[in-house]
Amino acid sequence: MTQNKKSKTKKKGISDFFWKDKKQRAKNICFLLTVFSIILAVGVGYVNSKLDMIQIDTNSGEDVIDNALEIYEEEEFEIMQAVSSASSYNDFIYQWANNGGELRSSKNVINVLLVGVDGNDGLESGGRSDTLMLASLNKKTKKIYLTSFFRDTWTYMNIGGSDRFNKMNASFFYGGDSALIDTLEKDFKINIDYYVAVDFSSFTDIINALGGLKIDVEEYEANYINRTTVHTIEHGENVVLDGYEALVYARIRHSDSDSDVSRTRRQRKVISALIESAKGASFSQLNDALDSLFKYVKTDLTKMQLLSYGATALTNGWINYEIKQVDISSEEIFKTGYVGSNAVVFVDFPAVAEIVQTAVYGDSNVVNSEDRIKPFSLCSVRSDGQLTAR
Repeated sequence: MTQNKKSKTKKKGISDFFWKDKKQRAKNICFLLTVFSIILAVGVGYVNSKLDMIQIDTNSGEDVIDNALEIYEEEEFEIMQAVSSASSYNDFIYQWANNGGELRSSKNVINVLLVGVDGNDGLESGGRSDTLMLASLNKKTKKIYLTSFFRDTWTYMNIGGSDRFNKMNASFFYGGDSALIDTLEKDFKINIDYYVAVDFSSFTDIINALGGLKIDVEEYEANYINRTTVHTIEHGENVVLDGYEALVYARIRHSDSDSDVSRTRRQRKVISALIESAKGASFSQLNDALDSLFKYVKTDLTKMQLLSYGATALTNGWINYEIKQVDISSEEIFKTGYVGSNAVVFVDFPAVAEIVQTAVYGDSNVVNSEDRIKPFSLCSVRSDGQLTAR
């Protein structure tokens, strides 16, 4: 994949409060990789006729496609230091986002932002990017790294030239995919090459079209589902779940003390199962899955790029790369809290940026000294012990 990046106007302890809204439907990271995995798993000639169903972003760049097989020498990147002084948490995240630090990138890495959107059509600004995941394919290590970002992360964003502080998913709501990408890049100092946005409407149809998923289900997870839902599932290795059961499995959060952390772990398990199911699916199953899926997809990858990368994935084994999960759920770098009455996540962005960069690229240009300012120290503590921004 090219690192000649298109010009873009960048147009938990985690606790139960994340999911108080009972209207939350299929906010599941596992759905996001469906597009990526199915495209890579099917024949190029056949996909060509199906790609017309996808909404190609009119702001897509040129069909510049780098040598997808070549392994390049890694470039040097200018070191950036963490914030040295700040008067408040908002001041800290503003300074970090605007420090001019060089975004980490590599010609050996493909970074695709996968966005699960809840809106009228699920694909335009005005919807909510309720699930965010970075899929990073590294040709050098022959691995795909998955990094999940929390939608309720309190962050700085610039929307149409105006400074704002809000939850991460608000950047998509107010500014669409370009604002979301700009916000994520500034927070985590990592170059994002492309995005794929998916409406959740067809989640269960996709899974069912592929014949279900094989998931290792723990006994306590099965017991919780059987006790609290209308579904009855078994526990053990390679339990076959249909689309509705997989959705329930990926959404449960109250069965574990760490809530959202275990929820995202289950979602990534479903991602792996989804890829395996797509790889072993029949032509008929893939045809049904594509018909269910592609009309709910929007991307800034051009049709030519989709075809080229799909062909490379098939002929050079990208689809068989090992999937690694990037764990950024430590309580040392994430804290739950409130801004006014809104439940949010406070993030030590320099620490997380270093972790993500190191996982994806093998090194980082972010330097976090032991005596640096920790952003949580800039928060106030409410009478109930919860953090709040000041």
